[in-house]
Amino acid sequence: MSTKWKVEVDWNRDGAYSEVTDYVTELQWFLGFREPYKGTASEAYLHLTLNNADKRFSPENINGPLFGKLAPLRPIRVTSDDGSTVRTHWSGWINMIEPAANKFGERQANILATGAMQFLKATETKIELQENQRSDQIIDALIQEVIFPPALAS
Repeated sequence: MSTKWKVEVDWNRDGAYSEVTDYVTELQWFLGFREPYKGTASEAYLHLTLNNADKRFSPENINGPLFGKLAPLRPIRVTSDDGSTVRTHWSGWINMIEPAANKFGERQANILATGAMQFLKATETKIELQENQRSDQIIDALIQEVIFPPALAS
């Protein structure tokens, strides 16, 4: 059996994902380390190119089925199913949706998404100075202060 790939977006932020796989023309993602021997991981990101012939992924299209839902911070994920195991390969949040202006050519839309690092970077902590603590205890205290959007925090 072949592996079935799925790209899904939670347009309503209610935990109900909609599949957009049939519109995908190109998909790239990174989970952090892009080069060997790198000291720190980069931000996880996903770049998705979609067929936008019907202007479904154009935020200004008031007659589109996704009008009002094409906004940042919508959860997105990439999964695969080989018949015995379903694996999540990438999950994160949409940063921007960019329909390509191409009046006479192929209409496409680009979606750029990033992982949880965007929330970790934006968080300011109010925990007191941690002395004589293990690293995992300090990291746990910091993570407890980060507020993740509810649609991915399951």
